[in-house]
Amino acid sequence: MNIRRLRDLLQAAVELELSTIPPYLCAQYSLRPEANDTARLIIRSVVVEEMLHMILAANVLNAIGGEPRVTGHAHVPRYPHELPDGVVLDLLPFGPEAVEGFLRVENPQSSHQGPGPGHPLLAGRRPAVHQASATTLAQGPTTIGAFYAEIIEGLEKAAATMGEQALFCGDPARQLTREYYYAGGGTPLPVTDLESARAALTEIVDQGEGDPGSMYDKDGDLGHYYRFQQLKFGRSYRSSDHAGTPTGAKVDIDWTAVYPMIANPRGGDYADPELRAASDAANRTWSELLRQLEAAFNGSPQELLAAVPTMFRLRDHALVLLANPLPGGGGGHAGPTFEWAQDR
Repeated sequence: MNIRRLRDLLQAAVELELSTIPPYLCAQYSLRPEANDTARLIIRSVVVEEMLHMILAANVLNAIGGEPRVTGHAHVPRYPHELPDGVVLDLLPFGPEAVEGFLRVENPQSSHQGPGPGHPLLAGRRPAVHQASATTLAQGPTTIGAFYAEIIEGLEKAAATMGEQALFCGDPARQLTREYYYAGGGTPLPVTDLESARAALTEIVDQGEGDPGSMYDKDGDLGHYYRFQQLKFGRSYRSSDHAGTPTGAKVDIDWTAVYPMIANPRGGDYADPELRAASDAANRTWSELLRQLEAAFNGSPQELLAAVPTMFRLRDHALVLLANPLPGGGGGHAGPTFEWAQDR
């Protein structure tokens, strides 16, 4: 495998991790403030780790001389968004359908099924599906775990062919470390060689699907799939539980304490000038966040710290939208669209 293909695959991995964040944020933001505290914490913990996964993929790409990109129409995900395993990510409010979809995202080999295009929640709300770049780059349909396995195998072959030192030719100063990221849920691993690259990519998979032999990652945290199972079953996992049968404390879920956001909103849905202005403001903030992340990945790591208050501003914009019923929308509320805003 040549280094150009490896860089393309790792860029696709960065975009893949980014694409999971808006659907999780939509579910988190749609929770009304008076209930579902545990669900909010669970979803937030996954968002934090998906951000970490994006950083880890960017670190590996930087280590082999690439330039991670997350801005512009070529790199910013659009929804609905299809992953390389055929799973489609929709922007949905928190609910059983969203949770089933999250379970499918985190472990596509499971039996869980998110809502299909014929589901009432998606009636008329699933336009043309945008494909992840990993879908076209992977060697046929693949799970996310298998996609990362292909990258690891490619790195091993390239290191054997061209030499490890020649492969890992990136500037070590571009590595993001714990100095710039301390949100919990793991630590960015600086990548300088094959061993550290393998460890970074394995961490991504283990935190998501979980180790096939354990529900917990090496840090003792539940994999994302099992965290979301707690929302489905309304029970937390005990350390002694078997997968699929949580028996711990009850997780109080109120499926009704949610803003009924329309599925896959678009800026064009908002004919009301004030709603459209609120949507545009949210998209400008989303785009600012992406610019900060891209700068952090490409030699300005302090921009990762600057991105934290931007995330809070994004949440505030989203809550303005979610609190507003759409005129003539049959009870549906507005929501964030996560569209790229070209202008600053």
